[in-house]
Amino acid sequence: MFTRTLATAALVVGAALALAPGASAAEPDDPYGFNAVRDRTDYFVAPLDAGALIGPNTYKPIILSPYGATRKIECRGDGHYAQIHECKQYDTNNVAHDLQLLANPIRPVWVYNPF
Repeated sequence: MFTRTLATAALVVGAALALAPGASAAEPDDPYGFNAVRDRTDYFVAPLDAGALIGPNTYKPIILSPYGATRKIECRGDGHYAQIHECKQYDTNNVAHDLQLLANPIRPVWVYNPF
C-alpha cells in the first residue's frame, strides 16, 4: 500500500513538472518598440551649454559627464509612452558607462558613472 501511494505521488509530481511552463529569459513583448534602446543624445543638455539654465533647452534633462552631451547616449523608453530609463553614455573608446538618475523635483539630472 505504501509503495503504491509513493508511486502515485511520484507520477503526479512528474506530470506536474512536465506540464509546467519553463522559465523564459526573453524580454516582455513590446510590439511598438516603446521600451527599445534608442539614441537619445539630443534629449540631454550639459549645464554649461547655451540655453541650458535659461533659454530654449530648459526642458531637457541635465547630464553631468566629462563628455557633456557630445558623446553618444542611449536609453530605454521613448519619453512619451514609456519613461526614459537605463541610460548609457559611450566614452572615447566606445565603452558604455551607466548614467545614474538623481532624485530632483525640478528637473532630471543624470550623472556619469565611470566604473
